Amino acid sequence: MGGPLELPKPGGAASDYFDVTEALEALTSGEAMTFPPMQATRARIGDRDLSFFTNYHADPIQKAHRKGLFYEQEDLSELAKLLPDAPRVLDVGANVGNHSLFFATQCGAQRVVVIEPNPLALAPLVANIVFNQLTDVIGMEALGVGLGAKSEGGLFMRTRARNLGGTKMKRGKDGTLEVHAGDALFADETFDLIKVDVEGMEMDVLAGLAQTIDRCRPLLFVEVDDQNTAAFKSWCDVNGYVTRYEQRRYKTNMNFIVAPAGALS
Repeated sequence: MGGPLELPKPGGAASDYFDVTEALEALTSGEAMTFPPMQATRARIGDRDLSFFTNYHADPIQKAHRKGLFYEQEDLSELAKLLPDAPRVLDVGANVGNHSLFFATQCGAQRVVVIEPNPLALAPLVANIVFNQLTDVIGMEALGVGLGAKSEGGLFMRTRARNLGGTKMKRGKDGTLEVHAGDALFADETFDLIKVDVEGMEMDVLAGLAQTIDRCRPLLFVEVDDQNTAAFKSWCDVNGYVTRYEQRRYKTNMNFIVAPAGALS
């Protein structure tokens, strides 16, 4: 999987690039998995040897990976200080797995569930999990769908050539992707941390996870678009969450770490 990068083609069927269902079936049955061309970068971070698989030239997360680094390391370090031992994590908008790899290899997570609907992110995400031998920790059973306020279909991804993580989900008559309320998927799961990075859909995701958040009272790490900042802060007030950390990474959004009021004191 070394060699030059091949930029994924945004057009065409998702399975033309990488069929995640077929790949996961092969993994389960012990058969060979087939991946599109990607670049592999080896790095040692902490006490772990890691492999980062990348498929986008200009994507900022993958640029960090090709340098052998985690993206948003400062934010992740602050978050790690607040996590309990062996945390259970829901990673909504996992992209290529940057945060999930960090939780699994640097924070001793006992379970990380990844949610990622973007077909072009799924190949490096699955490769990063499989080749770092994390399939016992990182659950991929919900890959290929997104989270929202309710279950619905008819969505598609509007791809950005320079930023895979900036891809937005849109509604359209030819859309084939689905979103589901997190409460419908995770009624039997307990989470210590929920991370949400969904390019403007964060309030819908939080609405669909209302019961899970009320039941688990997890730490939340949320990328919030500026247009949603007032709504997010109001949500925090109503639900008893306080800001523990905030950082602006881009012109139009901020990262927030919020915790239940009175927790982590």
